[in-house]
Amino acid sequence: MADLPPDLFDADWAREAERRAMRDHRRATRANRARRLARPSRGALLSMLSLSVAVALVWAGFAFLDGTAPTASAPSSTSTAPLRNDAEVDLTRPFADTPAAMWREGAGGIEPPPAQPVGPYSAEQVGQFMERVRQLIITARLDRTVMETGDTSPVLALLAPALVEKLRPNLAPGNEKKSWYVAARLAEGARLLPVQPRVTGWMTPTVNDEGELAVRTNYLVAYAFDVPDPKKIDGPMDIVAMIRQEIEFRWIDDPKYTADSRGIWFGEVRGFNYSIDCAQSERGFLAPSYNNPPQTAAAAPQARRSEEYFDPRIPMPTEDGCR
Repeated sequence: MADLPPDLFDADWAREAERRAMRDHRRATRANRARRLARPSRGALLSMLSLSVAVALVWAGFAFLDGTAPTASAPSSTSTAPLRNDAEVDLTRPFADTPAAMWREGAGGIEPPPAQPVGPYSAEQVGQFMERVRQLIITARLDRTVMETGDTSPVLALLAPALVEKLRPNLAPGNEKKSWYVAARLAEGARLLPVQPRVTGWMTPTVNDEGELAVRTNYLVAYAFDVPDPKKIDGPMDIVAMIRQEIEFRWIDDPKYTADSRGIWFGEVRGFNYSIDCAQSERGFLAPSYNNPPQTAAAAPQARRSEEYFDPRIPMPTEDGCR
């Protein structure tokens, strides 16, 4: 998906860093650019709080590969099963023989740590914000109505109104690749199986450099897709697609800012998708990898074992298999 465009934030853009990476075995990723926005002075009453977003997205579509981050405050299960893409596909148990087999189901995988005071913020304030973030992630990544219809209004209702107005041009139909981090949206014709996605990862509350309460999140979600003819696919990873996102959510409640600027804002945003449809991800949609054309060029040397791409403890991958 494309990065955030300069015209969304006009003169606030201060720098741009492009991150690209290597190709990998069979399936696809797409690398995006990293950008950061300059923050305005906090000394005046502002009608709009500038986002500070560093976007570094990698769309990974490798169906399988062969192959330490900071300790999580409250990790869900991070165990991964070995990947067997030669296993027979069972649509009633689509995550069997994939590294996501041991992850928790659905919202059960998004579990905040026990609330404790952070900087000037009380345990109650921290706990309330983490719950808001939890609901936002559930709505953006697990709500099937949002994913299937592309209607992001339930997600936008949880964000600061001023942020929503800034995002709105990139939420129009046809601009999905400019708002990949707002919500997961299925490609036309792609259908999820009637099973809960599998989730692993954590969230960590902190106070950022501006003194704002923030929650840093690192979650992986694996989705299982239906397939017309299971006999025509190679193994379970042909129908399982995975999204990893590291997003910092900021809570703005300072009375210096106008009412519509208060609420949840995005801070730094990074993403990585694995075992996806390259053509659809280029348009900003999620679909499984079995529609990718066979790779004709020689595969690049494998950088990691497949299981590592499903481990939130490793640094965000940069491999690019869609180019």
